[in-house]
Amino acid sequence: MRQAAHPRTATLRLGLATMDRWTWLALGVAVLGTGLRFLALGHKTLWLDEAFSLWMARQSLPDLVGWLIRIDQHPPLYYALLHGWMNLWGDSEAGVRSLSALCSGGSILFLYGAGRRLADARVGLMAATLLALAPFHVRYAQEARMYALLTLTAGAALYLLARFLQEPGRWRWGVGLAVAQAATMLTHNTAAAFFPLALNLGVLALWAVERRQPSATHLPGLDHPGFLRRWLGCQALALLLWSPWSWAFVEQARLVDQEFWILPPTLGTVWAAFRDFNVAHLGAPAGLPLAALGATVGGLLALYGLSRQRGGLGLLLASLFLVPALGELAVSLRRPIFSDRTLIWTALAYYLLVALGLGKLARAGRIRLAGAALAFLLALDLLGLGSYYLYFQKEEWDAAAAYVARESRPGDLLLFHASWVQLPFDYYLRRYHADPQAPLPERRGLPVDLFDRGVLEPKMSQADLPRLDRLVAGRERVWLIYSHEWYTDPERLTLQRLHEHFCLADKQTFVGLAVYRFEPCSP
Repeated sequence: MRQAAHPRTATLRLGLATMDRWTWLALGVAVLGTGLRFLALGHKTLWLDEAFSLWMARQSLPDLVGWLIRIDQHPPLYYALLHGWMNLWGDSEAGVRSLSALCSGGSILFLYGAGRRLADARVGLMAATLLALAPFHVRYAQEARMYALLTLTAGAALYLLARFLQEPGRWRWGVGLAVAQAATMLTHNTAAAFFPLALNLGVLALWAVERRQPSATHLPGLDHPGFLRRWLGCQALALLLWSPWSWAFVEQARLVDQEFWILPPTLGTVWAAFRDFNVAHLGAPAGLPLAALGATVGGLLALYGLSRQRGGLGLLLASLFLVPALGELAVSLRRPIFSDRTLIWTALAYYLLVALGLGKLARAGRIRLAGAALAFLLALDLLGLGSYYLYFQKEEWDAAAAYVARESRPGDLLLFHASWVQLPFDYYLRRYHADPQAPLPERRGLPVDLFDRGVLEPKMSQADLPRLDRLVAGRERVWLIYSHEWYTDPERLTLQRLHEHFCLADKQTFVGLAVYRFEPCSP
């Protein structure tokens, strides 16, 4: 006699049977996008920020939080997840980056679900496809940093917001939205500052439109009695979940206000960020006109989708896309913080606006024009992806470490400026060191050893030169691994002092750094 299927198996079969062609297409797009994110995942070297992520994730969780407050500007969620991830998958390049690749792949399905529920399945699929093939997102899906997780949590929040607005009376969507919103705020501090602002402005704009024109938005949750009370309750829960980090957020913001490495934004940097959201990695000079054309086409489609959108949906998406960028620009009038990667999550709303514009073109009878525009944008994405995989280089810490491991001798001193560049160098030096059982060469940081000053990137000053003198006194050979000196040693004091003590025996230049070898001058 045939046994009855297990309830979970039956539920899964029922779910698969009820999936329409749009959902199957979205799954295919998500598989494609995830595959692109895993393609050649470990081929590029870890760069400085990624090595810092690994160092932070190796700390115990209490120590991790302490270090974050003292020397970093980010909340703990990503580092805590990476801590557990590395316990499972190790610290190889592909292993640590796979967390980001999975997060970025998952955001594709969330964007499809949000677009389908806020507009229609076609809009959701087009937005998901733009995200799946976007070189900018593929790049940060292949970094051991928090930006892919930020995209995932923001995408989950957008999807849960759509469910909250579409299905009145379902408290679970409000709770889920609060959790996803708090997770976004705990992934990056700029999102903590601007995501709640953008979200509330957009939702309240939707609510105002619905009150003025009932059924204009086709989102029944807005008409449900007590919507505003439930919305405020959802926001209060999100704030409550985030609040344990609030005191650290204030302290980190104070430290950023004192000094930060980001240069003031210009019209050029703002345009470059928008261009990369559309098409990245086409390269200069030949690819820049194509990238500019792609950004122009995407921007016009987004404006068309916004201007022709009934109800307040366009206002919601415009708020989620523009308010965070405008907020970063406003803060940058005092202390520059504007950065495209910190705004990566806002691209989700932008892709939905572009998809709305494409959908409006199709419904207006301009199907060929809509198809040609979408094909053009996706073709540029594919060109950008090819350029990224083949030509984009990160800092060459592996080649530099291999060179030093091969050429160094017992008794050599390795100096690192800035001191935290020792993190990626050591990651590869241990790999290339000839005898794994033998101790590594002596390694010291400048102007102080790693984090001894409680500052991530301490600057070299005249007061630090006597310590350098003591470190090199009596040495036969001294190596200098020199990187990010434009910020931490703008007067090049380190090089000047070493030239006073020694003669330059060799210099090797790598992407993002240089390696100097100094020896006593011949009589």
